[in-house]
Amino acid sequence: MSVIRTDPLTGLTTIFAPERAKRPMAIRDNAVREEFDQELIDSDPFAEGKEDDTTPELYAVRNPDSQPNGPGWSLRVVDNKYPALTPVCDPDSEQNSFGVHEVIVECPHYETHISRLELSRFQNMFVAYRERLAVHRQNSQLRYALIFKNQGVLGGASLGHAHSQLLASQVIPEALQREVDAVQRHQKEHGESLFEKLIHDPSAGYSALVTSTDHFDVICPYASRFAFETWLIPRSRNAHYDQSNADELTDLATLSRRLLRTLESILGSHDLNYVIQTAPLQAGDEEEYTWTLRIFPRLAHLAGFELATNMSVNPVFPEQARDLLRKQLETGTD
Repeated sequence: MSVIRTDPLTGLTTIFAPERAKRPMAIRDNAVREEFDQELIDSDPFAEGKEDDTTPELYAVRNPDSQPNGPGWSLRVVDNKYPALTPVCDPDSEQNSFGVHEVIVECPHYETHISRLELSRFQNMFVAYRERLAVHRQNSQLRYALIFKNQGVLGGASLGHAHSQLLASQVIPEALQREVDAVQRHQKEHGESLFEKLIHDPSAGYSALVTSTDHFDVICPYASRFAFETWLIPRSRNAHYDQSNADELTDLATLSRRLLRTLESILGSHDLNYVIQTAPLQAGDEEEYTWTLRIFPRLAHLAGFELATNMSVNPVFPEQARDLLRKQLETGTD
């Protein structure tokens, strides 16, 4: 039977419809999906040796004897050549679009799936996120920042080479403000963090917990919008990602890589998004908010119902996803 659930943090509603998983799929994606097509590799603007095809680097992990904006790097951060927001402020405009849009290139070679990268590259990536967010939190004009990854056609990627993005703006999105308000309301009414309820909700009789490490709880949320949606929640309950210490980021790199590889072992090669949702940049710890890393496997296109209603249809109950992920992680099959 179908079940309708609403997430207590996001306020978003999901219809769980397991019968939908049985429907015939007569229409397939017509996009060319050859991951290692030589033409794509040859034209890759993020490849080592093609640094002139990007804007100058803002941050990089490099060999000691290499020069900025040349070969010899492991990770680069550059301004997006086609930004959604730009760091140009017009004091006379009432509709200011001031912001920052950066690209984090995660490896120097052509690779489409982040799960296939070495652990050291994950470690570099999460440190780079922290350093760039810390820089932008010093800018009083910026109020919001998001780290996100688009992988594959269904994930909205325009280039195959593994990369993620940082977007910062003057505007706090309504979706994040709703989350902050829900967290503060729950803390006031119940005297505890709403994130504790996300992990284990006694009122719903549901435990979302997949596994825990020294620094993180991993959950499949009660009202998951996507099949096998998975969240990593820091046990420190820090509001800001850039407050994470070295031990936390090392744990995050190991754990997220293992989860992505486990999801690939269950779902096969698939498209995905992930986001790091962190507190508004100028917010203090008193906001009670906790940053999270949210992984969204993308197994199907959003369709008319989802676009019209802002509700999701998910064919996989999170209980099923939780149990299978837990089993795979316990047996070490990743």
